[in-house]
Amino acid sequence: MNEEKKSLDVFGAWLIVAGTMVNASGETLALTGAEQAAFKATGAGNAIEASGNALQAAVRSGDPANRLSALGAWVQAAGNTANAAARIPLLSGDLQEGYQLDVIGNAVQSIGAATEAIAASSARDRLFKEQLTAGYLLIAGGAVIDAISGIYFLKEFTQKGRAFGWFGGYLQATGALLAADALTNEP
Repeated sequence: MNEEKKSLDVFGAWLIVAGTMVNASGETLALTGAEQAAFKATGAGNAIEASGNALQAAVRSGDPANRLSALGAWVQAAGNTANAAARIPLLSGDLQEGYQLDVIGNAVQSIGAATEAIAASSARDRLFKEQLTAGYLLIAGGAVIDAISGIYFLKEFTQKGRAFGWFGGYLQATGALLAADALTNEP
């Protein structure tokens, strides 16, 4: 990957960090019961994440050695886009439709992050491959936990849903930070 593409890949990773931090902040708002503010923050956070994922996917798509990583980034972008779109029905009061779409988006995002973890772990020339793999695995696990939170909301176990959403959000933010740091320090 040339220097310009590497810079764009790293920029995309830091966009994902920013998005996960905004999303996690929204999950914290949800713990306080500020539902509308939480929906707005998590929607914006997921949109920022999707932008970072799409940028990384576009940069990686041109390199045959990065096909699996590009696929994972595209899948994550799709999942985060679905999460952001889920905020439209949630904000308008259609909780059933919103949480169903959110569960799907988180499941898709988890598959994308797991795909990126597989790509990172199988890379031969990466100096920080263990850290990068761990970061993507934390994102994948956090997205699964976030999907579980949506299932709790659908079953009307609001407090459990909020707790799982908070934990999943911060787990994803931690994973994104690890991945961005690894990509930034990669020669």
